[in-house]
Amino acid sequence: MTEDERRAVEGVVLPVWLVEERRTVEVADGEIVGLGYTPYLDRECTVPLAEDNAAPVLPGVFCTRVAGVSFHDDVAQLPHFAAGRDVEIRTEAANAQDRNPLAVYGGGLRVGYVPAPIAGSLAPSGTRAGRGIILMEWSSNGQRQGLTVLGSMHVTLQLSVDA
Repeated sequence: MTEDERRAVEGVVLPVWLVEERRTVEVADGEIVGLGYTPYLDRECTVPLAEDNAAPVLPGVFCTRVAGVSFHDDVAQLPHFAAGRDVEIRTEAANAQDRNPLAVYGGGLRVGYVPAPIAGSLAPSGTRAGRGIILMEWSSNGQRQGLTVLGSMHVTLQLSVDA
C-alpha cells in the first residue's frame, strides 16, 4: 500500500455484517468443519466479502486464512482464537524469515501470520498494530486446524452480527 493509499483509508469506517455459518469440507482422512461467520458488505447480506489469500480484498482490508497455525497448534486451541474473537495484527521487525511479517495475536499469544503476499502490501506502511476478528475456525476431531481472519491495519471495521 502506498503512502497516498494509506492516507486515503485512514479514518474510514467499513460496515460489515456477519452471518453465522457452518461449513464441512471432505478430506482424505475424514472431514474438516468450519464454524464461524461469513462477512457481507450490505445489511441484506447479498454482497459477500470473499476470502483472498493473495491480496487485500479492499484497500487496506484483508480476509484470509492465517498462515502457520500448524506450528502453533497448542495456542490455536485456546479460547482467544474462537470464531468471533478479536485479534491484534502486529508487525514483527525482528523476524528474519519474512521482510514484512504481520503476526496474528490473541490474548497476547501469536497463532500465525497474515500470508506474505498480503502482508507485503500492508506492512511497509508503518509499524502500528491492526485489528481483526476470527471469522472461521476450522476443526478436525475437535481440534482447531486452521483459522480465517478479517482485519485491517488502517480501516476501522464496524461489525454487526446476524444470527
